[in-house]
Amino acid sequence: MAGCNGYWRRTGFCYSFIPGMKNIYLLFGICLAAFLLNMALIKLAVDLPEFFTSHLNDLLCMPIVLSICLFIIRSFSRNKGIKISLFSACSLAALYSVYFELYLPNNSTRYTSDVIDVILYFSGAFAFWLVQGMEAAKESSAIKKAA
Repeated sequence: MAGCNGYWRRTGFCYSFIPGMKNIYLLFGICLAAFLLNMALIKLAVDLPEFFTSHLNDLLCMPIVLSICLFIIRSFSRNKGIKISLFSACSLAALYSVYFELYLPNNSTRYTSDVIDVILYFSGAFAFWLVQGMEAAKESSAIKKAA
């Protein structure tokens, strides 16, 4: 890992700047770029299909938030291979669903409740969990090949 020394190598942060990037950081980058692009297009009042204006950010939310959580957990943990469980990912999706689809619509006129958003929160959480699992499987197969 050229250019990755010390703290940055230990945290795994260097993977996002080198070829062969970890799948989870690639997912984070793609989701964040799609979110920022979508928000910019909405702010510029570009005529977009309803999915992009109403639902895309809900799908992208969980992979972004869970990737940040995983990075923080790995930064403070001695176990750099630690993963977020499916239960934890779904619990966070449930928390977001309750807050953004039940609590806020009842307490603010800015928010509306939508069942599709709940499905998208859980879909994003499940997609994150799948990519994270693929990363772990790839690493364990590399260890087996080396042995």
